[in-house]
Amino acid sequence: MIKTKIYENGLKLVVEKMTGFESVAFNMFVGVGSVDEQKGEYGISHFLEHMHFKGTKTKNAFELTKAFNAIGAKINAYTNFEETDYYTKSSAENAEKCIELMSDMLFNSTFDKTEMEREKNVVIEEIKMYDDDPQSKVTTLVNSKFYDKTPFARDISGTIGSVKSFSQNRLFDYKNRYYIPSNITLSFAGNINFETAERYVKKYFLPYFENNNKTVKKQVFKPSKKVTYAKAFKDNEQSQVCISFPGLYRDDDTIYTAKVFNYIFGNGMSSILFQSVREKLGLVYSISSSIYQNNAGGDFTIDFATSNKNVPKALKEVKLQIDLVTKNGVSQEQFLDAKNSYISSVKMSYENTSFVSLFNAKRFSILGSTLSKEDHVKNIEKVTYEDVQKYVKTLFSKKHFSVAGVGKEKNLKISKYF
Repeated sequence: MIKTKIYENGLKLVVEKMTGFESVAFNMFVGVGSVDEQKGEYGISHFLEHMHFKGTKTKNAFELTKAFNAIGAKINAYTNFEETDYYTKSSAENAEKCIELMSDMLFNSTFDKTEMEREKNVVIEEIKMYDDDPQSKVTTLVNSKFYDKTPFARDISGTIGSVKSFSQNRLFDYKNRYYIPSNITLSFAGNINFETAERYVKKYFLPYFENNNKTVKKQVFKPSKKVTYAKAFKDNEQSQVCISFPGLYRDDDTIYTAKVFNYIFGNGMSSILFQSVREKLGLVYSISSSIYQNNAGGDFTIDFATSNKNVPKALKEVKLQIDLVTKNGVSQEQFLDAKNSYISSVKMSYENTSFVSLFNAKRFSILGSTLSKEDHVKNIEKVTYEDVQKYVKTLFSKKHFSVAGVGKEKNLKISKYF
């Protein structure tokens, strides 16, 4: 059962008690990411996330890590375009200690200048690492074209120059703008009831927020609709390719239909892309598609890696399968298999307290509502064969898509094949 509460200062709480589990998963979900950054701040959301682990008024960075390790808790965080999330997972008897430590990180981080300079080097190495990784590089490249003229075109980590420029005052200023009660959702899932979770919130969070009723206004973006191609050189034996088409905005319920189709087209070993490009032609080790929702309309992206000489063949085959499914739709058998697979995947996901806590945090933060496992499954069951057929006809837009490749073939003309 899911219970929620919004406090007077805007702080959100969502709790799902799950019977038969020993663990408690906790998420401190903050509605801020790289799209909120202004010029001179690029990458600061991600850097701020790092710095919350680098010491408080009561503990240095090692003492924080040691405190989590001493109770066998898992602790981590991530920054995305529209969110920053800090999460823990522990046994129920150690959950309170996790909350206490997370509260200390939120309210008492010092952003020590020496630690900042050291962590700048860490983040710069992270930027270099991802730039060296072909899959990360091609994703950044395709986003830069597909989301042109929106903040989604930028790298979440910023640039080496922007990271070097961050000051302690700028970090505190950015935190004070976005780490406010109305922009934070606290989520619990697992072996915990609502009363216990609320006791933790009242003890470790509510007393320490400043009395403000500020809110963060979320922008909606419209990328320029055009066809774009991009290449980047990398002296590897394989080329990495991404092809992006329009996806869905965050509040679009068509997501259930879109995901059913995604299972048919590029999710799994029986999917159209896997069977045609890998099994039939042997051109790739892996190929997949994914659908992403965001405040810029999202994307439906196909990605694969193949030997440089095989890129034209792979592109031609992917384009052929897109044309065929657009013209002919999908079969009843494909539809039913995909629907069953999607439902099974959702049911199995709910065996993981971390998944449940994050899912609830995101949904309550972004949409202001929750969704039980049973309702989640019902929404999938409502998807009809006709819904999928209609969706396929409009998915692969001829007016808005981007193709990006990273490899050493300088003479490849992507537009010739797509």
